[in-house]
Amino acid sequence: MANMPRPFRSAKAAARLAGAVIVVALSLGPVVATAADACSGWRPRPSAASRQDDSVDALEGLGVWVEVARYGTAWQPCGVAADWRPYFRGSWAWTERGWFWVSAEPWGRTTYHYGRWHFEAAHGWVWLPGKTWAPAWVAWRWNDEVIGWAPLEPGGKRYSAFWTFVPAARFAGEQVEAVAIPGPRVPALLLKTRPHGVPANGTKSAGSHPRPPRRGSTTSAG
Repeated sequence: MANMPRPFRSAKAAARLAGAVIVVALSLGPVVATAADACSGWRPRPSAASRQDDSVDALEGLGVWVEVARYGTAWQPCGVAADWRPYFRGSWAWTERGWFWVSAEPWGRTTYHYGRWHFEAAHGWVWLPGKTWAPAWVAWRWNDEVIGWAPLEPGGKRYSAFWTFVPAARFAGEQVEAVAIPGPRVPALLLKTRPHGVPANGTKSAGSHPRPPRRGSTTSAG
């Protein structure tokens, strides 16, 4: 089928990918402290968390703006856990536009459907503003048993690390935090799954987004 994932080109390539995950995981310790530094003077604004719009203004009071290398001004959430990462607190819902990320975070309507999340060594996770809407900006990997995703880098590149996996049977509609497979198992799952390389609409345009199979197919979680 045209929309099935492509296999690894070689076992060696798969091993390199799993190795990259381990290297990145081991290097994250110092980043936690620097990420917290940017939010050291931040105080939450109760009114900000109740806003229900997707404008950049909705981010005020929920984080801080920082300058990052290569990309300039970016937004960083404050008041999150040290091990926080994008596309983890929420759930997936099927829509006519593909799999839509339903965020449980007050800034989710803006940051998960516009722009990109970027992991920056000096700050940790930051969000880069953008004007194009999508149901989610992620890359996918899966097999018949598990489905995984990771934020897409600016420019559409795929991260070698930062993958989240859930059992395929519990993918749709369930809170990811409650069903996510523990991190130590992720390198092995990267070797057992394949990337989905064909965008949903069959083109390679910047507005196209790979997705897991539709409900009812053999690898669907629905």
